[in-house]
Amino acid sequence: MNRSQICSVQPKKSLEKIESFLSGLHDQVSVKEALCEKNSLIDVRTFQEYKKGSIPDAFNFPLFDNLERAEIGIIYRNIGKNAAVEKGLEFFEPRIQEFLSSLTDLKTKRLVVFCARGGMRSSSVVRLLQHQGFQAAQLQGGYKSYRSYVLKQLRKPVPPLIVLHGRTGVGKTLLLKKLPNYLDLEEFAGHRSSLFGAINKIPQTQKNFEALLAKKILELPKTKPIFIEGESRKVGEVFIPQTLAEAMKYGTLVLLRASLDTRIERIVEEYKIYDEKTYLQTDSILQSMQKVLGKKKVDQLRKWLRKGEFKNIVHVLLEEYYDPRYQYAMSGNEYSLELSAEDLNIAAEKLIRFQNSFISSKDNGLQTAQSKKLN
Repeated sequence: MNRSQICSVQPKKSLEKIESFLSGLHDQVSVKEALCEKNSLIDVRTFQEYKKGSIPDAFNFPLFDNLERAEIGIIYRNIGKNAAVEKGLEFFEPRIQEFLSSLTDLKTKRLVVFCARGGMRSSSVVRLLQHQGFQAAQLQGGYKSYRSYVLKQLRKPVPPLIVLHGRTGVGKTLLLKKLPNYLDLEEFAGHRSSLFGAINKIPQTQKNFEALLAKKILELPKTKPIFIEGESRKVGEVFIPQTLAEAMKYGTLVLLRASLDTRIERIVEEYKIYDEKTYLQTDSILQSMQKVLGKKKVDQLRKWLRKGEFKNIVHVLLEEYYDPRYQYAMSGNEYSLELSAEDLNIAAEKLIRFQNSFISSKDNGLQTAQSKKLN
């Protein structure tokens, strides 16, 4: 949009209609109030804004697309507020009925509407919804206030952590899901934290990862230790917040063990290659490993991939890539418990007993002085 086009924008509606659109009382709620289960969260920002980061479980009903929003912003800066509102109305009015119809199933709930900073996008929608008989309120400060709330929560101390370690394929994530009070960082990240970790996953942005993490931490009891998988600071493309990373570093460490055959079976089951997309992803990653494994070895792995001989691939990768690196990275760890993970149900029972043993201890701390071995 050039300067002459901007200056040619003139209001088509009366000033009274614009003022009516902008004025009028509407309910507002804080972030804490907005997150109550009885509410449905409505994100009216563009889809691009929504993808970068939103509130977990929020529905995205954008008022404008990215180009429309950009045009409104230019008009606002160069002409003024009324002209920008006029252009916004021009874009949105043809879609109002479709917008309202899409919210019909949510009419029994209170709708908490938010935009970037709690401005005109969300306030105008709240007034529209209230006029149409919806229970609606605006999130004070918009997504920006929610983002500040998340970061504040993630800076708070976390309960004691029981950190599960073990070589690739030992079953750490599978075991977590059999335990009470756990944080699954890989689930929040949409990545298994390995070279092949994005296969069959949808990686999350840093903002969404932190939002999911903060939500889960708030749901967990504060008086019980939390189970968590040992990770490096980076999980896929996202980073673990500093406070949690420090707590993991000084948590009570548990070492899980399983045979090579068991680990291979679990990896093949987890990293299923069932279509062209996952095949091409895997092949591309294997080719990127030539500097580490050598061209001859990679050519053999790719040949097995074409033939569907996945166990052979996993066997080589574990013995020649993952295990040596894990051994080096974890060589300085001291474990309070070493546990067989051949049977995950039995391992879960023993871990729960281990958790209960220090819940009942006098200082509610973790017994790290003695190393226990349960087989």
